[in-house]
Amino acid sequence: KTQFPRRVVAPSSGSTVHRPPSKMMMAAGYSGQQVESDGRGVYVGGLPKHAEWQELKDHMKAAGEIEYCDVLYSDWGEPKGVGYVRYKTEAEALGAIAALNESSMDGRTLKVAPWTGKPPNTNGQGKMMYQMWAWYGGGKKRPRNMDPEKTKLVDRVKTYQRGSPEQKETWYNFCGEVKDPARHEVSKLQEFCTTYGIP
Repeated sequence: KTQFPRRVVAPSSGSTVHRPPSKMMMAAGYSGQQVESDGRGVYVGGLPKHAEWQELKDHMKAAGEIEYCDVLYSDWGEPKGVGYVRYKTEAEALGAIAALNESSMDGRTLKVAPWTGKPPNTNGQGKMMYQMWAWYGGGKKRPRNMDPEKTKLVDRVKTYQRGSPEQKETWYNFCGEVKDPARHEVSKLQEFCTTYGIP
């Protein structure tokens, strides 16, 4: 008996097409469901303009295990300077608020507080617009507005790393999990340059 392909019917106008989350979203911890925070959600305000979810996670994970985090964008793809973080437990979320409120990221003082209401729609139009602009820009991240002092310190550390595999390993042993010098505070970079006599 001849088997004919099944007819695929396009969704009617106004219906919603649910697409599976991308690999990038899965890496951030996105499960595809909008679930209540149950006290585990944390608001992070005052983020540097071009901070992305990886940097937010690196900063916040000191307080506990993070199930999901992301930064929020306007409908036109402009960063709002706000992040959403969901911890595994309510106790970890409360610990993050106590420990990381008024902490610093790239020279910006962060406000860390309980997230109120439903979790944000982090897969909305704004994020798609941001990703589209990044794609048209050649797939590169938007430029960082680092202060001149930090720019010089980052350049010194990177030049030192290129000197030899041993020097690169020295930086890796010093910096911990975050290898990119640009994602460290000025004080951390200054400490490294002073300790190891970086010219």
